[in-house]
Amino acid sequence: MNIITLFAGAGLFVTIGDLVLAQWARTSNWILLVLGLLLNIVGIAFYANTLRLESVGLATAIFLGINIIAVTLGGYFFLNQGITFRESAGLLLLALAIIIIEI
Repeated sequence: MNIITLFAGAGLFVTIGDLVLAQWARTSNWILLVLGLLLNIVGIAFYANTLRLESVGLATAIFLGINIIAVTLGGYFFLNQGITFRESAGLLLLALAIIIIEI
């Protein structure tokens, strides 16, 4: 697998896992807890494989940046959480940082 596929898999599974865990926190449904944890484990397995192709510092920065952006947008669209202008500006800067790192 190439690094883009690994980061995409890590981001997808951890983001969905985080959103499922957020829903668990609202409902206390233990099935959501188990599902969220399993999704996060799969995502972390993808992330762990990025460490074979990228230094730990860069891989972690990219992974966490992608996760922060994706979870914030997921919370906005699926959990009806707001995003302030300041938070939007921070997310934009974070996205630009990831792009600069990868150029």
